[in-house]
Amino acid sequence: MIKQKVVSVNINTADVERETGHKEIELNLINKYLEEGYQVVDKFSTVSNANQLYCVNLTFILQKERK
Repeated sequence: MIKQKVVSVNINTADVERETGHKEIELNLINKYLEEGYQVVDKFSTVSNANQLYCVNLTFILQKERK
């Protein structure tokens, strides 16, 4: 039997004018599931931006074989 999870992550950066380049983050929930044996089988992203806000939505489809 295959077990699946869908995890959606939103990353918001307010006040884009003050940012000085890339902002690196670690997705702890995704890391947790990867350590539990899940694999990323698909991913989707959407980006919306405005003058003062930058928002990225990442959706991961994870799955693993159930023993």
